[in-house]
Amino acid sequence: MERLKNYLLKNFEQLFVLLILCATVLVNYYIPQKLAFLNFYFLPIILAGYYLGQRKAVLGAVLCALVISLYVVLSPELFQTPHSLLDVFLNLMIWGGFLIISGSVVGRLKEKLDEKISSAEVMNKELERQEKELRRTNEALQDDSVNLEQKVRERTEELEQSKRAVEALKAKVEEALYATMDASVVKLMIEGRLRNDKRNVSVLFSDLAGFTTYSEEQPPETVIQELNRYLGEMEPILLAFHGHIDKYMGDGIMCEFGAPWDFETYRLLAVLAGFKMQEKVASAKYPWKMRVGIGSGSAITGLTGSKRQSYTAIGDVVNLAARLEKACPLGRVLIDRQTYEGVQQFVEVRRLRDLPDKDVSDLERERRLESLHTDLAAQPSNPKILYEIGRVHLELDEVQEAFSYLERALQLGPHDNAVKVAYAETGMKLKEMEKISVKGKRNRIEAYEVIGLKDPLKNREKIPERVYEEYHQVMDLIQVSDDVLLPVEAMDGSIGHGKVVALLSFAVATMLGMSESDKRELLLASFLADIGKQIVPYHLLNRKGRLATGEFETVKKHALESAKILRTMGYDSEALTETVLHSHESYDGSGYPDGLAGEKIPIGARILVVMDAYDALTSWRPYREPWERHAAFDEIRRGAAKGIYDPKVVQALGSLLT
Repeated sequence: MERLKNYLLKNFEQLFVLLILCATVLVNYYIPQKLAFLNFYFLPIILAGYYLGQRKAVLGAVLCALVISLYVVLSPELFQTPHSLLDVFLNLMIWGGFLIISGSVVGRLKEKLDEKISSAEVMNKELERQEKELRRTNEALQDDSVNLEQKVRERTEELEQSKRAVEALKAKVEEALYATMDASVVKLMIEGRLRNDKRNVSVLFSDLAGFTTYSEEQPPETVIQELNRYLGEMEPILLAFHGHIDKYMGDGIMCEFGAPWDFETYRLLAVLAGFKMQEKVASAKYPWKMRVGIGSGSAITGLTGSKRQSYTAIGDVVNLAARLEKACPLGRVLIDRQTYEGVQQFVEVRRLRDLPDKDVSDLERERRLESLHTDLAAQPSNPKILYEIGRVHLELDEVQEAFSYLERALQLGPHDNAVKVAYAETGMKLKEMEKISVKGKRNRIEAYEVIGLKDPLKNREKIPERVYEEYHQVMDLIQVSDDVLLPVEAMDGSIGHGKVVALLSFAVATMLGMSESDKRELLLASFLADIGKQIVPYHLLNRKGRLATGEFETVKKHALESAKILRTMGYDSEALTETVLHSHESYDGSGYPDGLAGEKIPIGARILVVMDAYDALTSWRPYREPWERHAAFDEIRRGAAKGIYDPKVVQALGSLLT
């Protein structure tokens, strides 16, 4: 069958011509309706156009037309119709034209089809070729991919091992650094931000009295165990108040405040740390007592050493702190004048005798001075004691100090001739010294012993006496140690802020008729509302002037942090946390665009925000003096008129302060 098909396709042209001739002969010989059968010729012509092409189909159609025309000429009687012979020829012409057109159209279509088929075949061959190339390329890529994946896997494992090794080494280095240096210094070193500079700092020295005797009497392991226990209890206190532990000197500690972080309240942080250290030693019942000396002033801070480096402070202030520590009474904290000026708003002190700024060479006269100052403390208006102190200072060639005490003695005993003569002689000598520059002259250091922290609730400029008498006992309801809040308040010099706000909030809540349970929750919320300030950068807490928008947004986040801390402390009351969260929202909703406004703000939060503003205005800050009570209230009343505060709360505060 296939051979027959191939033969017909190969000899189709000859067979087609033969078929046309045979068909013409047969039609014209056997079929009488020759004109009607002329449509038969369209079939072979269409086939010719499809199989032989346009040219041969047209030639075939012309051949058919000529053959039929020849028949008409030779045998016209065979084509007789009711019409004339001219009409017959006209019909034949029309028929022949359509026949030719049919062959031409079909042939042209076939040629185009063949062209497209040829193009398609060429494209198919090209696609097959490309497919083979792609298959080969894909196979090659798959091989390479397998190899690459293996290489990447191996390289990744190598990098992971290297990374783990680097991280392990980094961890060991950091561990070694943290073991020998303060965490803040290590962090700055790693970040490349540690600088050598000159700044004002407070230096704290502490030392244990009797530890040497104790260590000689106890086994070594007991001594080390007790010493580590002692240092382990001192470290958290120093770090809580942002001190940099410079070094341990046996049982002694040297610590700087204000470096490497330049806290504005560095003197307050140092004194509070020293005071809390003494409290801890006393409560722990150690077999020894501690001395703490704190000096403030300018020092050079930075890394010292060649291969083994340490961050330390260098300057006279270091020697000053060490001297204060040596002169400090047991169980006390001794500070100098400059330190006192930075903490006098918050601590009670007792002025001690002035200390020599150099090593003592005349121990007998120094002991005599110490004895006389002890007598003076008991009899501060005794001119004879003042006269004796002046004479001893004069013998030590400390003319300025001698003149000061003799002047006080003369004021108390103006008729004492010995005092008059000594005062006159000292005055003349002082004038001579003012004309001549005396090198190596000894000076005295003003020394103050820290007695304790001032009670902020006893500030009558802020809290009226009757308010204190009526409400101060409610502070016993707060079962939270002051030590939790003290390091946070020390950062911006707001010592006692939590206590004052808590007491005033409780008093105003009472005036507004809140229930006892709600007042207790408000008391605790007011006391701890600012505990989240520890996340606020310290330079923003002590900023002079207005904060930028971004900085203000950072400061506002401390309310959310305070709420989180309260939850971690175990306070899960929703009313408590809601009060803290909304404790800085304005009454008209302008302060927090996404916050609450008006009566939708919890009543506790509306009270807290007013008390917070009042205490902030009437309190001393490192960057300004406190406002007078009535001036502060007038400012708050103007804030209420602007929609910042709840008018009912402001009115209640006004009634409380009058």
